[in-house]
Amino acid sequence: MKFYFKLAASNLKADRRLFVPFVTTTSFLMAVNLIMLNAYASSDVLFKKLGAAAGKSLFMFGTDVIVIISVILAIYANNFLRKQRIRQLGLYNIIGFGKGELGKMMAVEKLLLLLTTLLFGGILGTVLSRISYLALAKMLKVDHNLDFGLSQQAFSIAGIITIGLFVVLLLVDELWLIRKRPIEIVRAQRAGEREPKTKWVTLIVSLIALIAGYYIAVTTTNPLQAMSMFFVAVILVICGTYGLFTAGSVFVLKWLRNRKNYYYKPKHFINVANLLYRMQQNGAGLASIAILVTMTLITLASTATLFFGINEVVNTNTPVDLSYVLKANDTTAPGKVARMASANHVIIKSQHTFVGPSSTMALLDGNRLESQANVNGPFSMGNARSVQLMTIESYNRFTGHHARVKSGEVLIYTSKNFPSKTIRIGQKTYRIGKRAGSFPNAQATFIPNLFIAFPEEKQMIDAMQHLRNARYQNAADAQADITTSQDVMLQGSHANQLKLYEAVVKSRIAESASVQSKAVNYDETMSIMGSFLFLGIIFGVTFILATLLILYYKQLSEGYADARRYTILQRVGLSLREVRATINSQLLMLFYLPLLVAGIHVGFALPFIQRIMILFGLPNWQFFLTVSLITLGIFAIIYVLMYKLTGNVYYRIVSRRQATSRS
Repeated sequence: MKFYFKLAASNLKADRRLFVPFVTTTSFLMAVNLIMLNAYASSDVLFKKLGAAAGKSLFMFGTDVIVIISVILAIYANNFLRKQRIRQLGLYNIIGFGKGELGKMMAVEKLLLLLTTLLFGGILGTVLSRISYLALAKMLKVDHNLDFGLSQQAFSIAGIITIGLFVVLLLVDELWLIRKRPIEIVRAQRAGEREPKTKWVTLIVSLIALIAGYYIAVTTTNPLQAMSMFFVAVILVICGTYGLFTAGSVFVLKWLRNRKNYYYKPKHFINVANLLYRMQQNGAGLASIAILVTMTLITLASTATLFFGINEVVNTNTPVDLSYVLKANDTTAPGKVARMASANHVIIKSQHTFVGPSSTMALLDGNRLESQANVNGPFSMGNARSVQLMTIESYNRFTGHHARVKSGEVLIYTSKNFPSKTIRIGQKTYRIGKRAGSFPNAQATFIPNLFIAFPEEKQMIDAMQHLRNARYQNAADAQADITTSQDVMLQGSHANQLKLYEAVVKSRIAESASVQSKAVNYDETMSIMGSFLFLGIIFGVTFILATLLILYYKQLSEGYADARRYTILQRVGLSLREVRATINSQLLMLFYLPLLVAGIHVGFALPFIQRIMILFGLPNWQFFLTVSLITLGIFAIIYVLMYKLTGNVYYRIVSRRQATSRS
């Protein structure tokens, strides 16, 4: 066994250009898993004020996603590593190494790589865990826990995940050895590549899938439908992208070859001919890059929008600073709240009293307003309305207006255009006598508001019975569903408003579940959005690493494949300047094509994502677009830097071979 350890160590040292990126990748993946596991372990500290259940669920989801991504990236890196070593493995096979000996050698190599990964991944994970925790704690505005990043359980689980990952890679290698002989693959490589055929079925199906994904993104206008159809559209676009990069690229290159005026020019001739024979292998890698870039942009843009748009989210979902429902026949509550506010150094700027039933969901079909229970078939969210009933007296008291409507008329306020001159509720039709242009403290949600004020309480109760599908036996039953609520606007510090909220809840002067505070909602929203941004950054960095890994390995493999080709081209008369221009042209085309496709994907996805943002209380599409463009610009700079980094690897390999051939 000592022999295999020496041989494995020698291989790792000789091929460090291949193994160093592999260990870097696996170490980073272990570090990311450690970050997520430490975040999960620290949920009790991070979400101490608001309960850790939601935070734990969110971080557990993030951990699961990172584990899945780790498996995919590790297998991809391992497959590339093995492919680049086929010649070496074939030579070992020639000098007498059987499959058993090769398997033992590769197993020892994996063991050494695993130990290196555990060492560097553990160190990197500890440092990044501490840094990420400080950043997350600052975003969530909680006290720092100095023990974070040193959880023994997190280290143990991260170590088990990493060991399991290497076991999977070892099994993949062993299965590959069982199925194939390295020497046979070496001979197949030397036989050259055949011109790929145009796969018409794949091309047509992929085109249909991509168009279908785009169509869903463009035509789905309802936020709830957008949420449910999002993953369907994502799967269609992913399938379409892979198919078009593999089958579509071959079709386009053959079409360019048939254009004589374009094809028979040195730069175009070499690029088109070279890509045509290798696009089947390149296509999947380029499609992967395009998908990863799209995922990075959408993840970072959406989570950053939610975090930096937190004030708009809070104002949309909680339009007043403090609201509560009075207990029955209690008229002293507003005075008590005023005294509590004074005791906590908070000024009450205004109070509005509203008397009426709680809002209910209904369906507006033309001018007919119906309860969901009375609608045959599925409930259509397109015609859904959040209905608030009241008397005209309650409307005037709440708004400070002096509106009047005649018998048989109603006053309405709607956040969505309603051109009808009448509205039908049950068996009664009311003429719209007045339309309010606004309503104080109306909550702006993705479901349009429809507020209706009746001249008499009996008419309001009749409407309540129909829309709530209730049957009141007497006036007392109906009055039980009518509550008195207070909307209060405050002036004071965030901390003092939190103290006021706690005082109101403890005093029991109002229904405890009804007490709502904008300050409390801000803290809760900050916890959720901060966690989203944290996950978005972790996912984004992981996707960027995956993109860099694929780019690096692609440039490395293509560098060795193209070096010999360009040497031959120089020997048949192509100048060094023309060779370099051709290389640069090909690299630019292959590098920026995924970015261009990703930009198109994001362009179609942005309005789709914006409709989902409405569910979180962010109807401002200009803000989302601005954050998305900034994210795209920052990522484009990172992408160009990755091009420079990986492109230099390609140039060095090709230049080294050309220098050797000239000497």
